[in-house]
Amino acid sequence: MPYRILVTTSLLLLLFPLWAWPDLATIRFRVVSEDGAALPNAQVSSGEQHVAVNRDGRVVLGVSDDGPHLIRVSAPDHYTMTHSFVATAQSVADIQLVKKKNGRRLLLFAGDAMLSRRFFEPRAGEPVLVRRASVFEDGKNILRFVKSYVELADVASVNLETQLTSGPLTDPLPKSVTFYSPAELAPLLEWAGFDYVALGNNHTFDYRDAGIRSTMQALENTSLGHSGAGFNERQAREAYTTELGGRPISFLSYVGWPGGFTPTQTASGDKGGAALGNGRVFAADAGKLDANAIAVLQHHSGIEYAERPAMTERTNLRTAIDAGVDVAIGHHSHVLQGLEIYKDRLIAYSMGNFLFDQYIYSTQAGMLLYVWMDGDTLHRAEIVPLNINGYVPTPATGAFRYAVLNRLARLSQGFGTCLNESGAHAILGDGIECETAKLPTVDADSTTMPISLFASGVSPVNAIEISTEQKQHRFGVDLLPRGNFESAGQYGVPVRAWLTGQQAQVVAASDQGQELQVNLSNKQRVRTGMKVFERAFRVSSPSTVSGRIRADGGVSVRFLLQRRRTDQGLTDALVDGPLTEIGGLSLEPGKWHEFALDHQLPRTTTKSIRLLIELDSELADDRPVEVQLDDLAWVEWHTPWMRPDKGAGQYATHVQSRRP
Repeated sequence: MPYRILVTTSLLLLLFPLWAWPDLATIRFRVVSEDGAALPNAQVSSGEQHVAVNRDGRVVLGVSDDGPHLIRVSAPDHYTMTHSFVATAQSVADIQLVKKKNGRRLLLFAGDAMLSRRFFEPRAGEPVLVRRASVFEDGKNILRFVKSYVELADVASVNLETQLTSGPLTDPLPKSVTFYSPAELAPLLEWAGFDYVALGNNHTFDYRDAGIRSTMQALENTSLGHSGAGFNERQAREAYTTELGGRPISFLSYVGWPGGFTPTQTASGDKGGAALGNGRVFAADAGKLDANAIAVLQHHSGIEYAERPAMTERTNLRTAIDAGVDVAIGHHSHVLQGLEIYKDRLIAYSMGNFLFDQYIYSTQAGMLLYVWMDGDTLHRAEIVPLNINGYVPTPATGAFRYAVLNRLARLSQGFGTCLNESGAHAILGDGIECETAKLPTVDADSTTMPISLFASGVSPVNAIEISTEQKQHRFGVDLLPRGNFESAGQYGVPVRAWLTGQQAQVVAASDQGQELQVNLSNKQRVRTGMKVFERAFRVSSPSTVSGRIRADGGVSVRFLLQRRRTDQGLTDALVDGPLTEIGGLSLEPGKWHEFALDHQLPRTTTKSIRLLIELDSELADDRPVEVQLDDLAWVEWHTPWMRPDKGAGQYATHVQSRRP
C-alpha cells in the first residue's frame, strides 16, 4: 500500500514545530494600509490591554490563554476593524485598514435571521437559549459576540426570515414549515447595530395578513427600515430609501417563487405577502430609483443547501446588475455560496445563516460581509467568517475559520473572483489578484508537503492527499471542519455538534487544544460521533475518514456511516438509520495511532449522512479505559488522482498574499 499524506485545515497546527514559537500565548501581526504601507500611528486593543505599534506597523500582543480574543484595530483617517483570534502557533496575516475619504461609506450584510423553534424548545438534553419571559436579555447574550462587528458599519442589513408577533399566530399557510418569532427580535436586532431588515423571503407571510400586521407593528416600534413585504403588491415592491452621508441609498428585497400552495406567499394586486422578484421585476423597480442612489437588491431564491447558485438565481442577480443595481445579495440556501465581481459590481450569491436554529453542519458556516462604496462604485469588500456555534453567531477562529474562508475562496474562484487575507478576514476588490499555486512536489523521498498551500493566504484548497509511491495527488473538501474540537464550547456556547454525555466529553488536551475523550468500563460498548446528520454532500464520491486516536488499555474501534433515507423521519433515522462500516482499528495501548480509512459515500435514496464511532473495551478485568480522539476529518474527494504536472481547476489556485 502506498505511503499517503492526508492534510486538512483541521490539522494545520500539527505542521508547525512548537519549539519555533517560544511563547504560544502571543499574537503577532502588522497593521497596514490597503497598499501594504505600515500604519505606525495605529491603535490596537484587546479588552483593557492597549498595545503599541512600531514603525513597521508590527504588533506583539501577549494573551493569557487561547481565547478567543477580540482585537480592535484603528488608525487616524481609516475605518476601524475588529478581528478575533485564538493564541496558537499559526501566523497572522497583515491587518489591512481602509482609508476614509469623502463619499466613501461602509455597508454590512448578514444572512438569515429568526428566533423561534429550538431557541426556546431545544432538542432533548440541550439547554434552553432563550426563555419566553426574558427574550430581549437572552437574545442580547446570543448576539453580543458579533455586536462589535455590526455597529462599525454606516448601514447594516440582515435578512429577517420570520414574522414577528407579541402573541400566538394561529392561521398558517398550508406549507410544510411555518414559524414566527417574538416581537422583541426587532429591538434586539436594532441593539446589535442593524439598520435595515429584508422581508422578501419565504417565511414573511407564514401566518398571512395577521403576521404581516404584527411584523410591521414590531418594526415601527424601532428605527429599523424594511422592504420586501406588504399588504399589497405595490407596498411589497416599494424600496426603502434612507440618506447616507447626503447620498440616498435604496434597498429592494424579493423572494424568488410564489410557493406551490394556495394562497401563495407572494403579494399580487391587492393581496399581501412577499415581493415576487425576477429579472423583469428587478429592471422595472430599479428603474424607478433615484439615479444618484446607491441601489442594493436582495433576492431570496435558489436551492437549499446547494454549494452553487441555481442558474435562475445567477441569471436574475446578473440581470439586476445590468438594470443598474450596485450591490446584489442572495439568501435562502442557508449555506455559503461564492461571490462574484460582475461589471465592477458585487454579487454575493448566498450569505448563509446568521441567527438560525438549523443543526445541519454545513449551515453553521456563515459570514458578515463589509462593502465599501465610493458613491455607487464598489471600492472593496471584506468577509468576516462566522461560526454559527450551537445556533449562536460567533466569529470563527482557528481551523473553522480556514474552513469557512477556503469554501468561499473555492466557490468564488469559479466566478473568476479571488480572495486575499487580512488578519482573520478575507478581502476582495480592486487590485486583488490570483496566482496559480505550485502544486506539491511528489517524489519517492517526500514525506511532507509545502505548508504555504494552507497556512498563508486564503487558499481554495481544503484537503489534499499525496501518494509518494505513485507520485500523484488529489483534492477534496472536509465535511467535518469541527473535527479538531477546538470550537466546541467556545464563547461558553453549549456543545451541540457531538454525541457527548457521561462517557464522552470534549476536554482540554494534555498537549494543547481540545479532544474528544471517551471512558469505557469492562467489556462496555460506547457510541459517539456526529450528533445529527449532514445534508450537503456529493453522492457516490470517494471519501476518507482520518484522524488520531489513543487509548490507555485494549480497545477496538469501528467507524460507521449512518444514512437517513429519503423516506425516513429524523427521529427514526437517528435511531434506526442504515449503518455501513467504514473500517476498524485495534489499538495498542499508550500511543497515538494515525489512521485513514477509505470508503464511498452513498449513491441513492439518501437524504443525509453522519459519522459514528463505536468503541469496545477488550480488557478482561474491571479496569476503566480512557480513549482520546483528535483531528478528525471526513474528506469528500472532488478530483481523481492526478500527476503533479496536472492542475486541479479551482482547487489548484492559490490566493496571493500581500505580506512581505
